[in-house]
Amino acid sequence: MKKSYLIFLLFSILLICSSNCRANFSVTPRELSIKMNDYFIQGNSSKKISVTNQIEESINVSWYLDNPSQELIRENKTLIPSLTWISIEPEWKVIPPNGSAFFYIYLDIPEEKNNFNQHWESWPIFKQKETEFFNWEHAVRLYIDTPEIIQQNGENGKNLFSIFSENILIIFFIVIIFIVATISLLFLKNRNKKSY
Repeated sequence: MKKSYLIFLLFSILLICSSNCRANFSVTPRELSIKMNDYFIQGNSSKKISVTNQIEESINVSWYLDNPSQELIRENKTLIPSLTWISIEPEWKVIPPNGSAFFYIYLDIPEEKNNFNQHWESWPIFKQKETEFFNWEHAVRLYIDTPEIIQQNGENGKNLFSIFSENILIIFFIVIIFIVATISLLFLKNRNKKSY
């Protein structure tokens, strides 16, 4: 008889714990990449994270940023030097039952020499306001790739092809005027020779 009470007690504890361990919300995507090819993105990156409430009551979801430990980071990635360069809006959101909310990623990376050609990883982590014994947190792997080359300002940084492509209409008109002038001179010489 004592064994049946013990088994019943263990089964009850397992059942209670499993119902509390169910995640109340989900986060997508699990990985997100922001690639900057020609310039640094300042402000809204237009990348968003969707958080979906999976229960029948409203939940309050917020986020914080964290750098993963070195053994958890992806290959060929490094930690971003400052988490203050990343922000997510809104700071928190009350999500209705079975509803969803979007969180947008904003960047403010200084355009400095050391920040070019970088491949960073950071983790935005979403959490529910603590109400239960178990509170799940969902991490998103955020990859940020900065531009590869430093763009030089002014005329010194421009090569001959870029100067030519920017001034192609002016060059085209100069060539047309030169051709018309040459043909006119040849025509006038030819006409003067015939008149003698």
